[in-house]
Amino acid sequence: YPIPPVATPPAGVSVSGTVSTGTKQLPFPAESLPRPLDRFVTECASAIGCDPSYVALPLLVGLASAIGNSRRICLKRGWVEPCIIWGTIVGESGTQKSPAMEAALRPIRKRQHEAIKEHARAVEAHEADLLRHEKELREWKNTKTSGNPPEKPPEPTADRYFVDDVTIESLAVLLQQNPRGLLLVKDELSGWIGSFDKYTNSKGSDASKWLEMFGGRSIIVDRKSGPSKTIYVHRAAVSVCGGIQPGTLQRALGVEHRENGLAARLLLTCPPFRPKKWTESDISHAIEQELADIFGGLYLLQPQRDENGEPHPVDLPLSPAAKEAWIAFYNEHAQEQAELTGDLAASWSKLEGYAARLALIVHCARWAAGDSTLRDPDVIDEQSIEAGVTLSRWFGIEARRVYAILSETPEQREHRRLVEMIESRGGSVTARDVFKSSRRYSSTSDAESVLDSLAKAGVGHWEHPKPGPSGGRPTRHFVLTTCVPETNTPSGGPVSGGFGDSGKEFWGYE
Repeated sequence: YPIPPVATPPAGVSVSGTVSTGTKQLPFPAESLPRPLDRFVTECASAIGCDPSYVALPLLVGLASAIGNSRRICLKRGWVEPCIIWGTIVGESGTQKSPAMEAALRPIRKRQHEAIKEHARAVEAHEADLLRHEKELREWKNTKTSGNPPEKPPEPTADRYFVDDVTIESLAVLLQQNPRGLLLVKDELSGWIGSFDKYTNSKGSDASKWLEMFGGRSIIVDRKSGPSKTIYVHRAAVSVCGGIQPGTLQRALGVEHRENGLAARLLLTCPPFRPKKWTESDISHAIEQELADIFGGLYLLQPQRDENGEPHPVDLPLSPAAKEAWIAFYNEHAQEQAELTGDLAASWSKLEGYAARLALIVHCARWAAGDSTLRDPDVIDEQSIEAGVTLSRWFGIEARRVYAILSETPEQREHRRLVEMIESRGGSVTARDVFKSSRRYSSTSDAESVLDSLAKAGVGHWEHPKPGPSGGRPTRHFVLTTCVPETNTPSGGPVSGGFGDSGKEFWGYE
């Protein structure tokens, strides 16, 4: 997965992410994940009937939240990256976003379920303690002793692992009680973005605090009521995961959130739509248990204590080989970013840090899985860095696709979906196949005319099979133009799976 080269935008096209060199999504590099996470992603995607990235992205977010403030990656003195990921799975309704997210985050939900039950038991015990305290307090008052009154038992708080609907104020309280950090899960991510400043009169205040939380920095929330007028969280760590439809994402990420950098902080995946098909495949109990064990191991990671007894993340340095791999990536990525502008340049600036954060997740997951190749749990090695870089580069290529999709005209969107449909059928269709695939085409001739336009634009060509032994006129097939192989993109060539410049006119760029 080499760093994708910069595409020169055609005349009249904004360079802020609207340039698309094709519609085909590169396969998610599940092999970069440590075992058994790679097997879980492929098995789960097969069982649900969705793209593997729909499982992998929420899984990475969930793992990040489990690590939380216990570990950071130290790239050099003065540059550490926290374990915080914001992931967005983009797709139309019915593309299995929710089932994929549910399967990937099930270990966290189970842990939360047990924590709530434990809290209910603690509340019952606390009520009994309160009755005992009231009795002891009355006795103390009656005896009129000079000693201190009996202490009131503290109210128990529930361990929290995830939230789904919170204000900044309530989130700050929960982060005080759970300094490790939290996971925000929204089935529809637009609800999260739309909630900013919903209950305040300070425009932009919520968004700015979320941007601070992405960096694991401190936040201060002032309120008019409550036991404390000021809520201070030293290291506010919240990973975010949710699904959203392309059109909704386009509306939600307006100018404000592109300019303040919120959009650039979202890791995106938007695989082409494919119809659901029944399968008997399922996730094995063994792999589910292995995943649960990894999450359990990550939650056992503890921060260190500073001289004041305050918790502090353990900063993991790079091995010499890992440092070499990081420097090579950093320099190449910096050159790539220098040639970008607008939305993609902003996205590339965050993908740099994401490579390190993803490497940290891979490293900790390898430790929790008992990877025998991991020599030192307190040092990030070259293998973890290379995995983080591979994942970051994949998300960079996907960001190009998603920004292009968000900038489409209705006509371009229809054309893209047509090409995706042809790709889903192996890259070859007949006019009748196209006619039957969509109500948009009134006849086979109408579908054939659209395919003629694709051929004229250089996106594909017609193939005329030779007549068989029995004679007759064979049905001709439209075949998509073969592109550069996905696994061997030469430096400076088009992004893998793209159509280069041959389809500009068809896609409406000229």
